Amino acid sequence: MKNEPSSKKDDYAEKNSEFLKYLLDKGGPEPKDYAKLTSLVKDLDPDEIEEFREQIDSVLNINTLMGHAYVKPYGYPGDFLLIDKIYQYNVSDDVRYTNWDHFFHIQPAANAVRNRKNFFMKYCKKLVSKNKDSKVLILGSGPATDVYEFLTDYKGNNKITFDLIDFDQCAIDFSMKKNDKFNKLISYNRINSLRFNPFKLYDLVWSAGMFDYFKDKHFIFLIKKYFNCLSEDGEMVISNFSTKNPTRKLMEVMGDWHLNLRTESDLFHIASEAGIDKEFVSIEKEPLGINLFLKIKKT
Repeated sequence: MKNEPSSKKDDYAEKNSEFLKYLLDKGGPEPKDYAKLTSLVKDLDPDEIEEFREQIDSVLNINTLMGHAYVKPYGYPGDFLLIDKIYQYNVSDDVRYTNWDHFFHIQPAANAVRNRKNFFMKYCKKLVSKNKDSKVLILGSGPATDVYEFLTDYKGNNKITFDLIDFDQCAIDFSMKKNDKFNKLISYNRINSLRFNPFKLYDLVWSAGMFDYFKDKHFIFLIKKYFNCLSEDGEMVISNFSTKNPTRKLMEVMGDWHLNLRTESDLFHIASEAGIDKEFVSIEKEPLGINLFLKIKKT
């Protein structure tokens, strides 16, 4: 679109407007519209983004998932309620918004978020299989839906406990209510992960969806800080969205949702800068390869 004659750009903008009006009039995109809508967003120039948002303003509100991201009712993107809605495949009952939510849920990034919950449950099952008391620390715990689903399935004898860290009291309140029947196994701490001072050793330090918002210097600081609170055979697992995230432009344009995307090399470099010997560092991916997991073992 850059350097095109103004008439061609005007024609292009008019076609986009017609298509968006068509989507809005019928209550959002259907599967046959997904490719065209995705292509339209990916082809937007930076100076066209605000105009695009104005055109779909009627769905960029709290009633849609992408609108929730855009409005940021709790003051930050990817809040606990939005993440829980992604986990639960929540879709609006209002016919004006239902199809927009379906479109949101089929995005690779949304599926990658659900995949990282499955990874968490896998790690917890691995811990309890050792048949010993296990302690788990979760940084940026959000809705704690992952903890709830694990403990719902877990039939053990209370050999695993969780310490949850989140700076948002609303997230803490939400997760306490969700995990009401399991709260004897969970402690909640409303504090920024940068300031929390652990007083025990953990078998697993887990964080999914928090480090994507940190600059490298904060990432490095937190690795150094929490590496020291791993038990002798403990492990730290940190997720970060990859630079290969195909939903990036949609997230940024439609949800004003920006992440610090990283490559595997970036994560290895960060671990090295934190002073971790490379033999204790590995990287795993969820099935889509969108969420990377930096894994650091104590020994």
